[in-house]
Amino acid sequence: MLLFKKILNFSKEAVASSDKRQSERYPVGQGFPFKPVLTLIGHDGEGKPLLNSNIGQDWAGRLTNISATGASMQVHSAAVSTRGEPCLFKLSLDGYLIEIPSTIAFFRFYPQYALCGFSFNFADFEIQKAYLQILEPVALGASLVQVDPKQIKQDIEGLTKEQYAGEKSARLTVWRDTSGGIHSFDFRMNDYCVRWAQGMTEIQTGAFDKKATGKKGGLSISGMTPAQQEEVHWLFCLAVPNLSKAVALDVRKFLSQLVAVK
Repeated sequence: MLLFKKILNFSKEAVASSDKRQSERYPVGQGFPFKPVLTLIGHDGEGKPLLNSNIGQDWAGRLTNISATGASMQVHSAAVSTRGEPCLFKLSLDGYLIEIPSTIAFFRFYPQYALCGFSFNFADFEIQKAYLQILEPVALGASLVQVDPKQIKQDIEGLTKEQYAGEKSARLTVWRDTSGGIHSFDFRMNDYCVRWAQGMTEIQTGAFDKKATGKKGGLSISGMTPAQQEEVHWLFCLAVPNLSKAVALDVRKFLSQLVAVK
């Protein structure tokens, strides 16, 4: 059931103490590859819910935002539901499927679509942890904001550094050459990192090891297994479609191209 088996191992204690994450909602980029489906209960000819019926209808749509406790998505305008009704939220990708029983929080009708918000009713912690692994890359990308250029220490002669900082230790650093083009980047995602520089044929993945490199920590490549490297790469591929609009447009496009050739 878990999407990541080598990284992102959330504990009950860490989840319970994350008060901010419980309420924060993150916009989901249109390029996010997971397919969302919402199963709503049936209604009779008068629009009354058939609460005793096990028959529901699946509605595909676009996931607009997600949080640790719920989500919102656009569905077809023919869909019908009201606050308090049960529903089933499903996310799938290449054979992977997670299903979360939920409760409708609101259902609003618009000319071209309906907007449905719902809260999760996790059956157990394993399902919650599986979902949090999907939420994590969305939060890593969507929470990034630009760091004041005056606070950035320029460290490479001939290159200009810009940075974007997000939740926890999420940080995207970009170095530009004299023409303004992207020379290299470093995307730190909590305890992991993806790097690339001109001349490299593929991105480099790694993990931060504070014990081995001192107070500031450093990137360790050799200590990672192929399975860990693949999962960090996949974390990067899921975070990039959700990059905040605070990140420069050319940076978002450049990283999206790297994800597209994965």
